[in-house]
Formats: sequence, structure tokens, C-alpha cells
Amino acid sequence: MHRLAPVALAVTLTASALLVSCGGDNGPRRSIAVAIDPADAGCTPASIALRTGEKVTFDVKNDGKKDWEFEGIEGTKIEEVLIPSGRSRDIDYTASSAPGTAKVKCYTPAGAATVIELAIAQ
Repeated sequence: MHRLAPVALAVTLTASALLVSCGGDNGPRRSIAVAIDPADAGCTPASIALRTGEKVTFDVKNDGKKDWEFEGIEGTKIEEVLIPSGRSRDIDYTASSAPGTAKVKCYTPAGAATVIELAIAQ
């Protein structure tokens, strides 16, 4: 056996362990369509049912003429994402492990706004 083989094996096992411990959020996700109205009036749907701990991807499509922003509010952990006119963005989210309501705001700066309620149940 070559002297470097045990070292290579140790490095491979360590890297694998790190990928398993850090990559836990890469599992399957449910895709949820969010549409921005062509008349720039707001986003739909108004509410979305989620399970506790569920991993989802919001597929936000902007059919409007203005740029819109999508972000969590009132403690919902979704960073602000810009969705330019005519474009789409995928935004990953993992629901709370406790039942409750989370909120997402979909808006144009200094303009129309819609709040989407995320009803989280077991």
C-alpha cells in the first residue's frame, strides 16, 4: 500500500462527513408558484399551506411592467430578492418546526404591496 493512501482516505472521509453535515438543506423541495400580476397590482396566492419543517421553493414570476421585491416580514427568514420585470426567481425556504403563521411581502418600492400568509401546520 502506498504511504499516501491512508491520508487520501482520511481526507475523503472527512470531506464526506462535512458534506453530509452541511448539505442537509439540499433535499427535495416542493415547488410553489407565485405570480406577479401583469397590471402590477400584486402577487398571488394570498395564502399557502405548509407543513412544519417543510422545504419549499417559491417560483416567483414577474409578469408585470415594474420590478418587484419578495422578502420575509415579521420574523420570517427570507432575504429580500429583486424580481425584474419579465423575469423569474427561485427562492428557497424551510418552514418553522413549530406550527404558526409566517408572512412574505411582495411589493414594488414605494408602490403596491401584497402580503402572502404561510400557514404552517403539523
